[in-house]
Amino acid sequence: MINFKLLTVIFMIVVLMQKASGQVVIKEVLYNPFNSENIGEAILLYNAGNQDVNVSEWIIATKTSAVDATIPQGFLIAAGGNLLIADIGFSLDKYNSSWPNADYEEAITLTNSDAGVALLNGSNIIDSVGWGNASIIGQGFYEGTPHKGVSEGQSLRRIDNQDTNNNSADFYAATPTFYSDENNDSGKSIENNSSTEIIINVEVNITKNPPKIKKLQILSDDDLSKEGIQINPVAGNTRTFEVLVETYDQDNNSDVQSAKALIGNKEFELLIISNNKTGVVFSGNISMEYYEEPKNYTLQVVVNANGREVSQSTEFEYKQHRAISSVSSLGFEVLAGNSTQKTVIVKNTGNVDVQLNVKGTELSKGEEKIPIQNILYSEDNFATSRLLANSFQVLGVLPRKENKEITFKVLTWKELSSGTYNGQIIISGD
Repeated sequence: MINFKLLTVIFMIVVLMQKASGQVVIKEVLYNPFNSENIGEAILLYNAGNQDVNVSEWIIATKTSAVDATIPQGFLIAAGGNLLIADIGFSLDKYNSSWPNADYEEAITLTNSDAGVALLNGSNIIDSVGWGNASIIGQGFYEGTPHKGVSEGQSLRRIDNQDTNNNSADFYAATPTFYSDENNDSGKSIENNSSTEIIINVEVNITKNPPKIKKLQILSDDDLSKEGIQINPVAGNTRTFEVLVETYDQDNNSDVQSAKALIGNKEFELLIISNNKTGVVFSGNISMEYYEEPKNYTLQVVVNANGREVSQSTEFEYKQHRAISSVSSLGFEVLAGNSTQKTVIVKNTGNVDVQLNVKGTELSKGEEKIPIQNILYSEDNFATSRLLANSFQVLGVLPRKENKEITFKVLTWKELSSGTYNGQIIISGD
């Protein structure tokens, strides 16, 4: 027979335990302390409920480790009280002597960007706080929208006892305070104590005016009749052109340190050529290969000023260019009645695909001729061949950056007199 009274009591105990554990929140997180990555990190837990909560064997999980710290047996957080968990050595080496000593120390690892921390009771997530990019942090390490993050030495601190399950709304960047030992005898946080004095921590962040890019100029233009900048390729070679960048910093030009130019995934260093009290001028050469696609390109300049970057962009057109190259002469040595052959390599030295065509002339020595029909050509080393003609015949498409081998064969006969016969082979690329 089912004892409904017993089941009811068990149910009420479970509900009360869940309610009690649900009152514990993460109050403050110091994940990027000054001058330290090995000690100094800390997590403050706070019991916002009206009952003590046993947190023995509760787990601190981080992006680095699913079990970064485990609270030992015997730890309670009184109603309205705190529990400060920190790195080993925190109490001995804390850089602010007004901070309380940690209640429990264990080696913890909090990542400075795109990370979070979660408090777990078994597999039940009690609370979590994340900072940075939600897609990188991962599920379970933030609530709602993560906080954008804080500067070195600041902590993420919960707004009073606010808990809307949205980190960006519930937390703010603050100078770490945790709680004061002398005002925490009852386990209650300092802001819950009655007082006739309010201490407000003030933080002022002084910044300087960022430098500006006053002028960005490409010092070449191959078509002044057309609006904008046009750059012509150099057939089979590299085209270079100069870029000039003038910066202005009304505070002091000592902040301006370096500059670079970017085109797609290519990066070019720019060098300082002059400077004065408020300005620095950079210059550098940009290179484009002959085979790069003809189109409009974006050139971006990035100036580094004491860790801050400012950028500006401009555009130029890399013009279309058709070009092919090969040897300019072929010399054949052959006994009358025999044949001879030689191979030429045709290179596409432009930046567009070209249609190759070939034609030729007869070979002559005074009145004596070798007819054009005695000259053959092949693209596959004479597995197949064609007769040369005095009008263009199509060879096929030669893509940009590629080469094509063409072999020519001359047929002679025994009665042909000795001497030098001259003619032409013409290859065009359209």
